[in-house]
Amino acid sequence: MKRFLVCLSAAMLSLAPMKSTPALTPREFFERLNKDTMELVEEFYAEDAVFQDPVVSLKGPAAIRAHYAYQYEGVTSIRWDFEPEIVQGDRRVLVWTMHLAHPRLNGGREYGVPGNSVFRMANGKVVYQRDYFDMGDFVYERIPAIGSLIRVIKGRMTTH
Repeated sequence: MKRFLVCLSAAMLSLAPMKSTPALTPREFFERLNKDTMELVEEFYAEDAVFQDPVVSLKGPAAIRAHYAYQYEGVTSIRWDFEPEIVQGDRRVLVWTMHLAHPRLNGGREYGVPGNSVFRMANGKVVYQRDYFDMGDFVYERIPAIGSLIRVIKGRMTTH
């Protein structure tokens, strides 16, 4: 009888819904991702994951991986500063500053771009990610001719 109860308890535990713990937290994913670790994308995103940022809207790990591979191409260094992650149920918010250097941006010098990412998780993987950041600050203002023009326009739009 005792053996039966132990087996029954084990069976019930295996059927009980388990809290979804991600294989990688968003912070871990970004800390580890670089041009040589793109296989992390399949570990982090679900098959039907949706990714959006100010430029693209993508679906599925293959498209997301291609996007990251393109974005990391030519990057000479990248690092992140993170605020504590906000977790509520299956949703996560990560506030960050990305510091990067690229030979064609900002004269090749490192610069920082603040932003945040909103995630929805299911079964330990990301099913939805939306990144928010200033695309001008990230790229456009870092290109010599275009950057000057954008800074002039921004300057005219500010109130004094």
